[in-house]
Amino acid sequence: MAIATNNTSEQVDLNKKMAQLAIEEERVKAAKLEQAAFVKQAQAQAQMQQPLPQENVPVRADPKAEDWASKNEWFGEDDAMTFAAFGIHKTLVEKEGFDTNKPDYYDEIDRRMQEAFPHKFNGTAGGEVVAVTEGRRPQQAVASAVRSSSSGRKTVRLSPSEVAIAKKLGVPLDEYAKHKTIT
Repeated sequence: MAIATNNTSEQVDLNKKMAQLAIEEERVKAAKLEQAAFVKQAQAQAQMQQPLPQENVPVRADPKAEDWASKNEWFGEDDAMTFAAFGIHKTLVEKEGFDTNKPDYYDEIDRRMQEAFPHKFNGTAGGEVVAVTEGRRPQQAVASAVRSSSSGRKTVRLSPSEVAIAKKLGVPLDEYAKHKTIT
């Protein structure tokens, strides 16, 4: 209409608006291209960060670890002690820098396990002190069922094999001791 009426100022305004629309159209095209390139780059980075599939290679346990585990019958059987051993291992290796190939590593696990579970080792058992004799395995001290009024309390010493038998039979140690001849 501006051309038909020969209105030059209106024609100039329309030309400006058309130029702005052309510029806007180019910006939109550039933005779309930039967005597509960004998405493509993000996808490429995501593929690079995905871990490569690993072959199922069986891991052979350290012979020293197997030897230690075989000497500690509770390992794998007593959950609390087993998980404690794993926790101690993590602390020794990650925080204290122990080398798992050195013998002092296993000595330190044993020391800390005995410290954490004294009642399972040579410490106390049910409030009674376990007698440790030099060169011999400790014997479990159990209060006797027979009491003497003159000398107070008598104790019966159970050997490690007797303690093991009582535990396997599910008999409390003091009951087992009642039926043992006092020596």
